[in-house]
Amino acid sequence: MNLRRVAALAVKEIREITRDRLLFSLAFLLPPLMMVVIGFGVNTDVRDIPIVILDFDRTQSSRDLSHKFMDSQYFDFKGYVDHEREIQRLITDNKARAAIVIPQRFDERLRSGQPAKVQTIIDGAIPTRAETVGGYVSSVIASFSSQRVTAHVAQTHGITPSAASALVNPILLHTRFLYNEEMTSLWAIGPGCIMTVLAFIPPILASVGVVREKENGSIDNVYSSTLTRPEFVLGKLIPYVLISSISFFVLFATSLLVFQVPFRGSPIAFSVTGILYVTCTTMMGMIISFFVRSQIAAVILAVLVTLIPTLQYSGMIVPLSSLSETGQIQARLLPASYFFEAIQASFLKGTDFAGVQGSIAALLVYSLVLYTLCCLKFSKRPKS
Repeated sequence: MNLRRVAALAVKEIREITRDRLLFSLAFLLPPLMMVVIGFGVNTDVRDIPIVILDFDRTQSSRDLSHKFMDSQYFDFKGYVDHEREIQRLITDNKARAAIVIPQRFDERLRSGQPAKVQTIIDGAIPTRAETVGGYVSSVIASFSSQRVTAHVAQTHGITPSAASALVNPILLHTRFLYNEEMTSLWAIGPGCIMTVLAFIPPILASVGVVREKENGSIDNVYSSTLTRPEFVLGKLIPYVLISSISFFVLFATSLLVFQVPFRGSPIAFSVTGILYVTCTTMMGMIISFFVRSQIAAVILAVLVTLIPTLQYSGMIVPLSSLSETGQIQARLLPASYFFEAIQASFLKGTDFAGVQGSIAALLVYSLVLYTLCCLKFSKRPKS
C-alpha cells in the first residue's frame, strides 16, 4: 500500500467536501441540530396524565379518594364528569387519558368492612403508556386503602397511627435508583442521540461522496489510476471518518453542556469507542455507494439500512433483553448495540476502560470486516 497515494486521495476528497456547501453543511451543522431536535423531542416520562373522575357516590370517602388523584404529581385532574359517555368522548378527543369511576354505596361498603370496587378506564392506544398509567392508578388506590385500614386499626385497637401502620404494613419497601436517581429521561435519551445521529449521517456523507463521482464522471480517473482497492477505500474513508469524529466530539459536548448529562467514565475510552463506531458507520455508507448510481438513492438507502435498524435493535428504545432470540441476534450484528452499551457505561455508570473494552473489541472486529468487504466489493472495472 502506497501511503502517499492514499494521502493524495484523502486531501482531494477533503477539498471536494469543502467546496460543496450542501455536503459541508450536512457534515457539520446537521448532526448537532438533529441531536437537539431528537433529544428534546423524545420524552419517555409519563407524567401530568389528564384524568377525569365520575363519582356516583358523592360521599366524604369518594371525595377523599378523588383528592388522592388530584394531589398526585403524575395526574392532571381535568374535573368531574356526570355520565360514562362523557368519558369515552374525552378519551377519544385526547382530552383525557384515564378516568376513575367510583360506584354508588362506595362509602357504605367501606364502613361495613366489605370490599368496594373502583373502575379505571385507560386510553390503551399506546400499550406501554397505558401500562404505566395503570401502575400509577394502582399505586394511588393502594395508598388510599392502606390509609383507610390504618385509621380503622388505630381506632379499634386504641393505638397510634404509626403503630397501626406498622401492623397493616409490616414490610416497608425502600426503592433506590442507581446512576439516574431522579429518573430523568433526558439523561438516557440525550447520550443515546449521539448513537442515533452518527448511525445515519456518516453513511450518508460517505455514500453521497462516492456516488457523486459516479454522476459527474470523475470516478473514471480512479479506474484509470494505479490506485489499488485498499488504497482507494482507505483514501476515501479517512476524510469522512475525520469529519464524523469531529461531529462525535461536538455531540459529546452537546450532551454535557446542553442536556446537562453527567459524564462519569473515561473520556479516552469513550472517545476510542466513538471513533470506532463512526468508522463502522462510514464504511457502511461506502458499501451502500457501490450498489447505487444516484445521490438520492444513496441517501434513501443509507437511512433505511442504518437509522431504522438502529432505533429498533440498539437497546435505546426497547431493551435487548426484551427482544426475541432472533431479535437479539440481529441486534448483535449491528455496531449500534455495542456503542450504546459504551454510552450507558461511560455517562451514568462511570466505568473505566475495562468497562467498555468489550464494545471496543466488537467495534474493532466490525471495522475490519467492513473494510475487507469494501475492498472486495470495489471494482476498478466500471459496470455498464
